[in-house]
Amino acid sequence: MYCAFAATLFASTSVDRTNEVATGRRARLGATGVLWCPMANFLNRRKRQSDPSDQVAPPRCPLGIEPLTLTDLESVMELEKVSFPSPWTLATYHSELTRNSRSRYLKVGPAPGQGIRVAGAALPALIAQGGFMLFGAEMHIVTIAVQPAWRGISIGEWLLLALLALGREEGAHTATLEVRISNEIALRLYRRAGFEEVGYRRRYYPDKEDARILALVELHRQRVWEPLWERFEVLSRLMERGVEAPE
Repeated sequence: MYCAFAATLFASTSVDRTNEVATGRRARLGATGVLWCPMANFLNRRKRQSDPSDQVAPPRCPLGIEPLTLTDLESVMELEKVSFPSPWTLATYHSELTRNSRSRYLKVGPAPGQGIRVAGAALPALIAQGGFMLFGAEMHIVTIAVQPAWRGISIGEWLLLALLALGREEGAHTATLEVRISNEIALRLYRRAGFEEVGYRRRYYPDKEDARILALVELHRQRVWEPLWERFEVLSRLMERGVEAPE
């Protein structure tokens, strides 16, 4: 079920986050898209190889965006390990979801009521997750991560736009974040959304890698928000038609 502000705004990469731990009041966000699931594409490729003349369309995997909950933490820990050199701990996320009233976390997973199996294969309960902290009129994005098999098909961008929409609805005028200087994929994602480099932190991460500080300003202005809104609509249509997962 779509929420009012997300009805027209939807989002491979692992995106770096601050070392600060940042949830109390959970946001209400629902948005559903449709894309091809990886295992269905695998099965279809196998069929094409064996009998190219007898192709079948792969089943579609409806996805939804919802608030992250405590029941998701086991899946979050698995995603952390494959996404970040210095993953957050279970205790950190538990604190985020139970004690930090400034934090908001969202997840991408199978749409409610769709189940978690397609073509006889299990879908991951958690495909992506991301969050931010609110500091007055600033939202600071602390994490975005997507399951490796689901990267490269705009889920990260979809989730980023959902986070920006939620932050904007809650009064954010500026969005900020840190990203590793080596993470070119994440940098492209953020720059595509309008983020610009505004600073630099040396030896910022636990492994001593430097970080770029990025910001998206005047998020509350219609001239800034409109292109993001339009991009969401494009992604929404793509998701509804079905986006084939990478090899």
